[in-house]
Amino acid sequence: MRKVFKKIALFASVFALALTLGACNDKTDLQVVEKQVVVFDKKPALWLVKDEDTNVYLFGTVHVLKPETRWKNPKFELAFAKSDVVYQEADVSEGVQRVLAQLVTTLGLYSDGGNLFELLDDAQEKEVLEAAEIVGLPKEALSRMKPWFAAIGLTQMHMVKSGYSVDSGVEAIITAKAKEAHKAIRYLETAEQQLRFLAELPLHSQVEFLVSGSEAIEDTPDMLDDLVEDWAEGDVAGIAEMISDVDNMGDRIVYNAMLVNRNQNWARQIQKLMDDEAGTFFIAVGAAHLAGDDSVIVLLRDQGETVVRQ
Repeated sequence: MRKVFKKIALFASVFALALTLGACNDKTDLQVVEKQVVVFDKKPALWLVKDEDTNVYLFGTVHVLKPETRWKNPKFELAFAKSDVVYQEADVSEGVQRVLAQLVTTLGLYSDGGNLFELLDDAQEKEVLEAAEIVGLPKEALSRMKPWFAAIGLTQMHMVKSGYSVDSGVEAIITAKAKEAHKAIRYLETAEQQLRFLAELPLHSQVEFLVSGSEAIEDTPDMLDDLVEDWAEGDVAGIAEMISDVDNMGDRIVYNAMLVNRNQNWARQIQKLMDDEAGTFFIAVGAAHLAGDDSVIVLLRDQGETVVRQ
């Protein structure tokens, strides 16, 4: 069950940044209380890939964090300061999210009278409703959601209830720093693509994703803290372990859609960047994309690049 929860948390906090749209409103739902600052002994992993005239830093992120988490460190600050351009997964600014609102409605909600619970057997419905009660999502609202969106909605709401916030996530901080330093910001994919990665999964994979996440919300409510600790301590092997079992990701279709295909695309973009441009670049993507046998790190090394952890 520990691995199952980490799988679901991984999707929502490390993979699907765009899916914060519509899942919950952390600015209004989160009760802000003063808490003790949490500082980790080690720091998140940072890599450098370089050639004669190009330096590319690769930094793994978590999209939601507790406000009291402190993760920045001298290596991160130096690499960021040296960089001329900052890359992130996708632009999910408020303006983009407003444009995507209608798409989310189309992709994530039933408009033809469909009902989520018609897809679930009695045992699956029981698990989903128990999770919904924990996070405070009414059955009526949940019934209108397609399985992938219901899974993200439940998990995001659970994260907010546990004290996690998109505003405290790594991307929010990096974006603010880049704008303050007048650095150019580029993106590896679009927010619409991110939405479609899950929305276009086969129905059976969506249902598995939903039910597994619902079970985990009830059985292992504090496990996201462990995931964040792995990331903040730079435990790449720990992150790799949680994503190495395809079954723990749902199935091979989900694994390929969320990891393999995207990693291959990004590795090609990084290779082209190094071939075409000179300078120093800072690329921040979900930490899971930089861990394991199918990671961007391994793909770049397979392409003949030297990638060194800093």
